[in-house]
Amino acid sequence: MQKAAIICHRGACLDAPENTLASLNGAIELGADVVELDVRTSRDGVLYVHHDETVERTTDGHGRFGELLASEIDLLDAGSWFGTQFSGERVPRLDVFLDACMGRIGVYAEIKDADPGRVRDMLARRGLLEKSWTFSFDQSIRAETRAKVPDFRRMVLFEHVGSVARAVALDAHILEFHEDDITPGLVQEAKRGGLVTQMFYGGAERAVFERAVRCGVEQMNIDHVALFRAVEAEMLSAAV
Repeated sequence: MQKAAIICHRGACLDAPENTLASLNGAIELGADVVELDVRTSRDGVLYVHHDETVERTTDGHGRFGELLASEIDLLDAGSWFGTQFSGERVPRLDVFLDACMGRIGVYAEIKDADPGRVRDMLARRGLLEKSWTFSFDQSIRAETRAKVPDFRRMVLFEHVGSVARAVALDAHILEFHEDDITPGLVQEAKRGGLVTQMFYGGAERAVFERAVRCGVEQMNIDHVALFRAVEAEMLSAAV
């Protein structure tokens, strides 16, 4: 067994407001290999790091993200909802966020509402493309990415494709499992097919982390980094 690479889901989202520069810096402090971020586009075409369709949950603003101008988004407080010490934290523009990633951490860009070609080019200009990848829950964005930017590494969900063979046929690079569909056999089959294996888990149950380690998954997209590393270290030590 080998240590898994750590992907901080929306940054260090347990310690800082998600999808902010503070959460990015927190992920780096945790020793994460990759930061997962969400990409959306303002009404006037500026790319930002933001998860929800609306801004109410994580900012002091109101309305649908795609209907707001960049000048309006730039004024939003994206930190106070999490803690007063983060008051004034902004919704980061994607270019600013990626500038802060350079030479420090890899990038997993989940595209919510954006042109994948623009995202790809922004990563490439900063030398981040080779170690980055993308995914979208929007089928049209997934298809556009595959057709127009084939050098942008793509992840698919086992939940969507249903088999390792289908993931290979789609020219995917990474196959992500969830706690209810991961098995040692599927992980090994994916590795034999040339896929990088990944698991997403937002919870904190030791048994789920133990299962991931036993399966030999290569990348963990998680919130509870310290707990996973502790479980992993115990299991790796016991296996020696």
